Amino acid sequence: MVARLMADLDELKYRVYTTDTLQLIAKAQQGGQYLSKRYAELIDDKPQDNRSGDEIVADVVKRCGLVVK
Repeated sequence: MVARLMADLDELKYRVYTTDTLQLIAKAQQGGQYLSKRYAELIDDKPQDNRSGDEIVADVVKRCGLVVK
């Protein structure tokens, strides 16, 4: 299982390296079009949490069923 995880990580690293290289080549071409985001950003695109600290605390307290006095 660990060997499979390591192989998957190596493959992902290679994909990121390859796509970053291709993006740099496209940028170097005169008028070349390229993706504005890196491959790593596309596959790990998590929505940004714009809540305040108080809102996050209130959500955690509510989900855990805690009583804060």
